[in-house]
Amino acid sequence: MKQILRCMILFGSLCLLTGSLQADQAGETDQKKRLAEQKLKLVDMLLNSPASKALAADPGNEGTPLIEQSRQLVTQARQALAAHQYDAAVQTLDEALRHAFKASSRPQPVDANLAESRLKQQFQDFAEQITGYRASLLDLSKEGRNAEPARKLLARIDRLSDEARQLYSAGQLAESNKKMAEAYKLAVAEISALRAGQEVVMSLKFETPADEFAYELKRYQSNEILVGMMIGEGRAEGERRKLVEGFLNEAARMKEEARHNARSNEYKQAVGSMEKANAQLNRALQAMGVPVF
Repeated sequence: MKQILRCMILFGSLCLLTGSLQADQAGETDQKKRLAEQKLKLVDMLLNSPASKALAADPGNEGTPLIEQSRQLVTQARQALAAHQYDAAVQTLDEALRHAFKASSRPQPVDANLAESRLKQQFQDFAEQITGYRASLLDLSKEGRNAEPARKLLARIDRLSDEARQLYSAGQLAESNKKMAEAYKLAVAEISALRAGQEVVMSLKFETPADEFAYELKRYQSNEILVGMMIGEGRAEGERRKLVEGFLNEAARMKEEARHNARSNEYKQAVGSMEKANAQLNRALQAMGVPVF
């Protein structure tokens, strides 16, 4: 009887151990699946960007074949995902990312064929972000040692913004967005130099947490465009590429987490996740030599 009992205990222990190992394996598999899905979203983001679409429509550009190769690799990765071959999917997506980053580092034309409504929305998003930076600069320009530099920076930002609005009024939407992006880049890159021991506070108020989430989402989209500009200027070459890719990957993951929270009306958590996502984009910009705060 004792021997039978010992056998039963041993069998039970083996069942628990097997279950634990299976759970660990399942957890590892789920983690690999999530990683592959996150990388797929990142590659899709790069391939569906205006710059990539412009390259795809320009057979004479050196980056066009790289975009096509990246798209083919994405197709292979989707097939691997469907077959639950997550390691293979991740490796294929890494290769697709390398092609996409390499393509984006080449000179790229402005996509004047981007849908008019989308160009207008991009313009408004940039304008809203710049308004937030201007509010902080106006406070700094009133007094103290930062007053004069802040006024000069404001003048430069306003000049670029005015040129952008003139182009917008003339119907040159693609060029107006490019000019507005320059103003946004200037604000992000140089406002940190004015801190000099003084904290810059964004004086923004929101009616509801949902409004704040919407603002953070727009800030993410603007930063995302700025990251694309820096990559297009060739600032993510060599060892920096992996670093930038890692920050973008984590930013995309945090953004999806924020969207999930927002769909559940958990806007406080969604805002927190979007702030973390924007912090990752800031790190990507810093890795490419853009001083941001």
